[in-house]
Amino acid sequence: DVPHNLKFSNIWELPHAPVSGAADKILNGWQLNAIAIWQSGFPFSVSSGRDNSLTGGTDRADFSGGSAALGSDRSHAEMIQKWFDTSKFTMNAIGTFGNSGRNMLRGPRYFNTDFGLLKVTRLGHGTDLQFRAEAFNLFNNVNFQLPNNNVSSAQFGQITAVVEDSQRIIQFG
Repeated sequence: DVPHNLKFSNIWELPHAPVSGAADKILNGWQLNAIAIWQSGFPFSVSSGRDNSLTGGTDRADFSGGSAALGSDRSHAEMIQKWFDTSKFTMNAIGTFGNSGRNMLRGPRYFNTDFGLLKVTRLGHGTDLQFRAEAFNLFNNVNFQLPNNNVSSAQFGQITAVVEDSQRIIQFG
């Protein structure tokens, strides 16, 4: 359940310049491409981390009501330390399932842009030479994993990891 999911991709072949010889080999055959993804965060539930309902599974925590969302005007450091208002959740009592709703909270949004520059030079006789410059996560945006959702954990409400391979990678070939 990701309510906002925008994906954009393009391939743009630069216009062909009316030249010949060496100028043709240098000026023509260029292509730009990009892929951009923006999506709202994934939903998650708050867990008690225990089987207080004695059903063999992990229960949800109890929720005291109100809003557990904290404002988005906080710094990254503040958001990482406390993604949501953890004081609204407590361990469910023995013999109960916990009253917090399924997927009632939403994790961090995701944003990524990949960009490529490609040059194809015809060498003749059906042979091409290709040069590529590619940047993955062009803007080096940090994308965070979901926060710890276990009310019995010392790291409850904290974000402790980033999305795998979320650093910028630049390659030439």
